[in-house]
Amino acid sequence: MNTVEKDNEFSLNVYKRYPLTLVKGKGARLWDDTGKEYIDFYAGHAVCSMGQCHPAVTEAIKKQADEMTFYSNIFYSKPAADLAEKIASTLLPHPYKIYLTNSGSEANEAAVKIARKLSGKKKIISFTNAFHGRSIANIGITGVMSYHKFEPNITSYTSFATLGDMDSVKGLYDEDTAAVICEPIQSIGGMYMADTPFYHDLQAFCRDKGILLIIDEVQTGCGRNGSDVWFSRAIGLHPDIITTAKGIAAGLPLSAVMVASHVADKVEVYDHATTFGGGAIPCIASLAVFNTLTSDGFMKEVDRKSKKIIDGVRAIPGVKNVLGMGLLLGVEFDSDVAWLVKACLDRGLIIGSSSRKTVVRITPPLVITDKDIDAFLEIFTSVISHHDAE
Repeated sequence: MNTVEKDNEFSLNVYKRYPLTLVKGKGARLWDDTGKEYIDFYAGHAVCSMGQCHPAVTEAIKKQADEMTFYSNIFYSKPAADLAEKIASTLLPHPYKIYLTNSGSEANEAAVKIARKLSGKKKIISFTNAFHGRSIANIGITGVMSYHKFEPNITSYTSFATLGDMDSVKGLYDEDTAAVICEPIQSIGGMYMADTPFYHDLQAFCRDKGILLIIDEVQTGCGRNGSDVWFSRAIGLHPDIITTAKGIAAGLPLSAVMVASHVADKVEVYDHATTFGGGAIPCIASLAVFNTLTSDGFMKEVDRKSKKIIDGVRAIPGVKNVLGMGLLLGVEFDSDVAWLVKACLDRGLIIGSSSRKTVVRITPPLVITDKDIDAFLEIFTSVISHHDAE
């Protein structure tokens, strides 16, 4: 049996896969088991922030694997402590404590648990079309309603406002509200985001009502917004809790909950825990990622490359708009473009779909080169032009 046949035979069928097997990668280039080459403008759901086999990440993993692979949180870990220090330094001047776990779902789960325990209240305000994970609790606070098919969950304790509409938020608040959770750029929702004043008004509202503001930076964090390591800091927010995952460890399972000191001081031993969170190898990989993100000129280059992609895509006939920011982008059309992801894949270009049928997602590695951007624009333009001509 080949890999596709073996997977279909022995793996639980929960994924709709493309019938190809990726076996090798370097930077933003990938190869399948037939030797076909692909340009990666999706980065595995924006996870492969440093592309494939980034030298600093690879060397850090190899070195750590020779020293120690894992031990549980009953002992201290230098890689975990060093990473927590590094993440906290990117949030200064505001002090945060860092909790390391394994996935975006687990990070958001911890954030909601903290908010509900410390407030003694049950209700969460979320936003329509936001995505926060696939655990039972996170499905409940996810605003993509097609996911609400598992019961019981906390849907009965969650209300959904409209991103960008403060009146819709205010209308949902009551005395049992514990927190507002906000995905500031709704990735799977089609890269929709609000104007900057909305996020400041949202923070002011939460402060006024004494409820926690949780900003879900699972995708907007770790430099992907193109302006700062964190979307929140880029626009001058100081949330009570920030969560992140995706690009944090260049493909290894890791996530972080960043808890502002005034909240962290109230969290107690045994309030939460994780077996694998903060493992030595993911942490050392993540430290290499953050050292790269904070190196001189790196974020300026991400911003420059973002502008090059946006300008190039906007010039393509048939493109209605480019959404999002940094290297977390959506390309909007006037009609259904469900065909576009497969058509690009056939030409050796990997992009992503979204829950909005008129929007495809463009999320290349942060280390994407100008050569790869030029190749992307050539293929993307060609595929769209060819389809329009038919």
